[in-house]
Amino acid sequence: MRRIPFLLLLLLLPAALRAQRDSLGAMERAERTDAEKAFLSERFYGHTPAGELYRPTPSLSRLEVHMQLRREEEARLEPLGDGTLEGGIRAESYRRLDPHSVVWADARYLRGRRSNVRWNSTADYLLLYPYITADSVGGDLSTEEYAFGGGYARRLGRFAVAIRGDYRAGQEYRQVDPRPHNVVSDFTLRVGGGIEWQRHTLLADFAWRLYKQNQRISFQNETNIIRELFMTGLGSYLPRYSGKSSSTTVAYEGRGYGATLQFMPRVGTGWYALIAWNRFTTGRNYRPNNSIPVSSLATQELKANVVYRAARWSAGVCGNFERRLGTEMVADRNGQGSIVDRQTLYENRTHEVGAEATVVWHRGTGRYVLHPSIVWSSSTARYLAPRREMIVSRLGASLRGEASWLLDGWRLAATAGVGYYAPPRKGLRLDALADYLAEYLTRTAARLNCCHLAPEASLHAERRLRNRTACFAELRYAPRIYQGGDSEHHLTAACGLLF
Repeated sequence: MRRIPFLLLLLLLPAALRAQRDSLGAMERAERTDAEKAFLSERFYGHTPAGELYRPTPSLSRLEVHMQLRREEEARLEPLGDGTLEGGIRAESYRRLDPHSVVWADARYLRGRRSNVRWNSTADYLLLYPYITADSVGGDLSTEEYAFGGGYARRLGRFAVAIRGDYRAGQEYRQVDPRPHNVVSDFTLRVGGGIEWQRHTLLADFAWRLYKQNQRISFQNETNIIRELFMTGLGSYLPRYSGKSSSTTVAYEGRGYGATLQFMPRVGTGWYALIAWNRFTTGRNYRPNNSIPVSSLATQELKANVVYRAARWSAGVCGNFERRLGTEMVADRNGQGSIVDRQTLYENRTHEVGAEATVVWHRGTGRYVLHPSIVWSSSTARYLAPRREMIVSRLGASLRGEASWLLDGWRLAATAGVGYYAPPRKGLRLDALADYLAEYLTRTAARLNCCHLAPEASLHAERRLRNRTACFAELRYAPRIYQGGDSEHHLTAACGLLF
């Protein structure tokens, strides 16, 4: 993994050589790209691989070094810790080969540490919960990750074809008991195409995903009383596989597939619409006992988005529905690992609806954007036996302003905004649950349902260099201020090259 920064430079070298023949400088190309991002329609181009062919932006490559800092006075989600300090290098390139084809690629390397992670010893918590391994002690986790991907799209008469692949690998580990060491491999392949009419195009794509995680939790001090629990949802766990031993080995194996259908104008203004469906199924196996299946999680997601774009404004609505179903297996006790019973005991339904708009205007060398939005979401998690329930919801609105100025040798940009969010509905029922687990879930529900204010601000500066390249630096700060006085802080800094 330590060779990744050098590999990123090799990845973008062909793009850099081609960028020298572009008629526009890097800052002008970056300004056109950011001007397109000011409209809600910009998000549609990346939803399907074939959509990249219709992105109305010039070729642009970006190489950056970045750092991210997160600090929470009280952890919002204890499985993710109360702080993060990480840094890395990221590269991305979007290249137009000719009027009928486009190629793009991206890669990143990330290394850091999450502090005070509790109730989670498994990587990719948000993907795999609630079927994780957990303990009440926790500690700091070191993380390392690299990823790369790319795609190609081409127009063939009235038709378009495209393909994209992405791969991510990572590891997490801790040097004190309990000592998890998680190794992740995640691959996604997407293929798609489209058909054009005079002013519009209809696009479709199909995705396939393969996911694996190997987890090993070890102890060097056997005198410590630390229990690793095989969690199953809302405080429940499997006593048969829980406890403390010299080593606990777990394997996650997941497969997913999905489809997206999208309608949008070929160029200019008009209606944009998409509907996407994804299904991802993960099995958890206990390896010391013949890799016996312990549980499985099936996640389905349905997303819809409609946007209208005019010359100086855009407006849209979106909706999202996610359902998680958890099944637990009962195996025989003769050492063969045969499954004798299956029970679906966990369900989590999440609904989200939002509306937003953007207004863009120019004055002199400046470009200004106003972006209001409103969102409502509700998540209900249930465990059937014993009966437990947690309801988390959010209703809020935000207003953000953006401005950029293209000056002689410089490009400057700034954003500022604020949002406020409150829970219109909440609830918690924890029957037949041990006190220490009930306290943990009660804290979690209270934190997720807490009213909070979410301001944000950022600054970005670019300076022209030779050969139509530019250097840049940017800083973003986004705190959260909770009812009761607690707060959390998010700071991101980056610098690099555009070419």
